[in-house]
Amino acid sequence: MAVQRYSYTAITLHWLIALLLAFQIALGWALEGNNSPELFQRFQLHKSVGIAILLLSLARLAARFFMQRPPASDGPAWTRALAGTVHSLFYVVMILGPITGWLLVSTAKVQVPTLLFGIVPWPHLPVGRGWHEPAEEIHEIMAWLAIGLFVLHVAGALRHQWLLGKPELQRVIPSARGKAVGAALIALALVGGAFAVGSSVYPDRERAAPAESVMSNAAQAAPVAPPAPVEVEKTEANEAPDNDPAAEPEETAEPLADWTVAPGGRLGFTARWNGEAVEGRFDRWRADIRFSPDQLAGSRIKVTIDLASADTGDGQRDDSLKGSDFFDTAAHPSATFTARDVRHLGGERYEARGTLALRGASKPATLRFTLRIEGDRARVNGTARIDRTAFGVGQGEWAATDAIAASVDVAFAFTATRPAR
Repeated sequence: MAVQRYSYTAITLHWLIALLLAFQIALGWALEGNNSPELFQRFQLHKSVGIAILLLSLARLAARFFMQRPPASDGPAWTRALAGTVHSLFYVVMILGPITGWLLVSTAKVQVPTLLFGIVPWPHLPVGRGWHEPAEEIHEIMAWLAIGLFVLHVAGALRHQWLLGKPELQRVIPSARGKAVGAALIALALVGGAFAVGSSVYPDRERAAPAESVMSNAAQAAPVAPPAPVEVEKTEANEAPDNDPAAEPEETAEPLADWTVAPGGRLGFTARWNGEAVEGRFDRWRADIRFSPDQLAGSRIKVTIDLASADTGDGQRDDSLKGSDFFDTAAHPSATFTARDVRHLGGERYEARGTLALRGASKPATLRFTLRIEGDRARVNGTARIDRTAFGVGQGEWAATDAIAASVDVAFAFTATRPAR
């Protein structure tokens, strides 16, 4: 005797794929909007859901071949042919859609690793970039085809259930009875809810731990200022320039010393993406500092930054920063700030004017910082502002400043020690 409903395995796969498809289509549309700081997270989620749909669809196809299923509904030949076509095209969409998305990722200009749901690494397909444009066109067609098939599928099910009185919903909803109005409404609500969630999903923005609030503290300690010359008004307490060794009696002047930066310092940056702050830091950097507040003319500062150590809390975004559109770490692995012009602005405030070498370009740059020396230990907090476009950080679609602002704020905080005198 023929079975009257699908197996629980087939039913589970059917509804799970339906919900994921609704979510995925809505999320795909959301990706077409304005770029946001969470763009990379959203793409990672889109890829993860796509691969999940692919694997579930292959399982559903296997279940279709190896498990018993109810016979096809009676009716005119054209309705049966249309139903068969819709079901077949659904499998095309559910399998070809994720595969073309996989091709897009594998042939993208910026090669970003895929990590399914942030846990499982997923390889790229070994294909050439010539596959990119055809895959992009087919991927978009699959999305629109899925919407059309969904409408036809729902319309056909409702026609059989209510107009023809055939228990179609009972075949895929085990608890459905009679006209199954409640079950149909619940099913539509779930699919609609999945679509709504996909339209509004916004990955967690909270990334930095409380201990990483050094950047904001540094900004308060030394406000950002453009690298314009600063004139220090002379007062009775400041008759001679601070970089004049004769300003202090020779016996009280502190000699130049080589300072060693202690572990635990922070070098962070803040970019503005569609008006929202995206914060990051460099985990690897070193500083060569020869300094004395009484001998500023002989003081010098050199900071070398490992650009590949940039960390914004999003692995996909961090990998993109290393690519040719941004830092291009393959050709320019480090950035260097060098300053020999250190000036005292009064109190604990100083300014270092020098040159920043980044991505093959060298431009003037100015740091402002506060310095507190207690014995042979110094505490430093400072800021700077640079124009990323002056260094070519941001190529192609990222060169424009409508999405990512040109100005990037830098903040640093560290302690340093000098040899005991």
